[in-house]
Amino acid sequence: DVPVLVLDRPNPIGGDLRQGPVRDSMWGHDFIGMLQIPQRHGMTLGELALFGNDQLALGADLSVIPATGWMRDLWFDETGLPWVRPSPNMPTLESATHYPGLVLYEATSLSVGRGTDSAFRVIGAPWLDVEAVIADVADLAGGELTAVIISPVDPSDRKFGGVRIPAIEFTVADREVYDPVVAAVHVLAAIHRRHGDALEVNVRRMAQLLGTEAVWSAIVTHSDLTEVVRGWGDDVASFRDRATPYLLYH
Repeated sequence: DVPVLVLDRPNPIGGDLRQGPVRDSMWGHDFIGMLQIPQRHGMTLGELALFGNDQLALGADLSVIPATGWMRDLWFDETGLPWVRPSPNMPTLESATHYPGLVLYEATSLSVGRGTDSAFRVIGAPWLDVEAVIADVADLAGGELTAVIISPVDPSDRKFGGVRIPAIEFTVADREVYDPVVAAVHVLAAIHRRHGDALEVNVRRMAQLLGTEAVWSAIVTHSDLTEVVRGWGDDVASFRDRATPYLLYH
């Protein structure tokens, strides 16, 4: 019985693209996710609030004040607004662009660059054969992979603090084409093929982060990831239809 007022803000990585698997209802409502939305949902906080209020039948006394001047095709660097980290480990728009995919590495023994200026732009570990993994990955549409060295300082995930480690840096070449979830999944599959004994994975946490068990299952069984990715399409299209009534911007 408390009115809720949301002062909306832009989605920093735009509102046109929806990518990745749609969260499976079997995971219910937890800290990681409460809504059946894709990994990259393309909505603003205000739109998500409207969507969730109905989808979860909350019945909240909700009002959303739209962000004046924002349009769905605008990325944050096109708004003229200063970048303020939405989280301590989200240093740049580039990091935010990769985050929907690289977040899955939080469930692995690889660093995601916490404690560096490249958080969620890199993945690394002392045992990682960077050059070999990059060579094993087919061309990523709209993205590039580069071998780098990182040195995490007091990382919040306690991975490799004070240690120089080899890492793979992800770079967006064409952000209208790049799919961070597809990129992250294909690189993880290549790491598993080459470093299966060294790679540690919290399987349940990965499923929670992605909202599905299908990705890791396909990787460990060496199934065709292209088919897995293709299977996301119908669910994303269905979500787009469900979300349309709650969109505030054109």
